[in-house]
Amino acid sequence: MKVLFLGTGSGSSRNTYRFKAGIYVESEGKLFLDMGPGSNLRIDDYRVDADAVFFTHLHIDHIDGVFDYMVSRKVRGLNDLTIFSPPGFSKILKSYMETGNQISANVNESKLPKGKVDDLEVYSVKACHSIYAVSYVITDGKRKLIYTGDTAEPCEELMSEIRESDVIVHEASCVEDCKKFGHTSVKELISMFGDQSKKRIILTHIPTHIEDEIYNAVGKKFIIARDGTTFEI
Repeated sequence: MKVLFLGTGSGSSRNTYRFKAGIYVESEGKLFLDMGPGSNLRIDDYRVDADAVFFTHLHIDHIDGVFDYMVSRKVRGLNDLTIFSPPGFSKILKSYMETGNQISANVNESKLPKGKVDDLEVYSVKACHSIYAVSYVITDGKRKLIYTGDTAEPCEELMSEIRESDVIVHEASCVEDCKKFGHTSVKELISMFGDQSKKRIILTHIPTHIEDEIYNAVGKKFIIARDGTTFEI
């Protein structure tokens, strides 16, 4: 599996060197995990496409880029995007369509979305965010990737999957404490995973205005992704 980070910023991020949440995963199958504002532009920058996107939740910084991507696909004559999402996305899409936007998608809503894209199997577990959210498990039958989306740890259903994973892509929204907003701090991650040297832990959802503080706190314990970061599992 190849993983490419399209957007690694948090909802509060400013500047364009970190756009907002979005990841591209490629094996025989190709898919996106979230598509926040700006991550749709990285799709053009990095010349990647996929026919499916899986949303962790419906906050703007995780979904807003998909509408422009739908327009791009329509202009290029590509098939409608298939979207897997917790309940509510079809209502948002309908509002865009009713106001004159020529976009469409095949939407699959579920409390625990799951799907298969060629050799990639995707299923979800409930996350612990400020609104209903899920985290995704992606496997090609050999390796397992966890993409947490937004969550406050420890989140037991997610933790049970993390224990069996090969790679953890985890949000890191603050240094000290942001649990009241449904997020996980870097210090909590260090406390939970700092001794798991055999696991590859990659941090994303980085607020640009405290990026230096996060780098200083993390040191060499984890990898901190940037837009364009690519790795193979």
